[in-house]
Amino acid sequence: MRFILAIVLFLQVFVLRAQETTTQVLSYPEFLAYVKQYHPMVRQANLQLEMGEAELLKARGAFDPKLEVDYSRKEFKGTEYYDLLNSTFKIPTWYGVELKAGFEQNEGV
Repeated sequence: MRFILAIVLFLQVFVLRAQETTTQVLSYPEFLAYVKQYHPMVRQANLQLEMGEAELLKARGAFDPKLEVDYSRKEFKGTEYYDLLNSTFKIPTWYGVELKAGFEQNEGV
């Protein structure tokens, strides 16, 4: 009987030691920082913000000036049939009117 009592007391010492409490306390600002960093809905909201910023950048890019150059040439058996150069400069506006300036140079037989 004493042997069983000794084993039970011995095991209780290990059980009590296994359940020691830690004195670390997570403060409220630390808790909020962890939530903001790792919560799935916060991550999704951040993705929505990034998508909105990308859409805004895309919309602003629609009003950037554009410079286009097109060059084509046809030459056959030493004869230059044509040499075409088309260049344009476009400035879109908020009102849907597009200002456009162009230069064309055409040469050939």
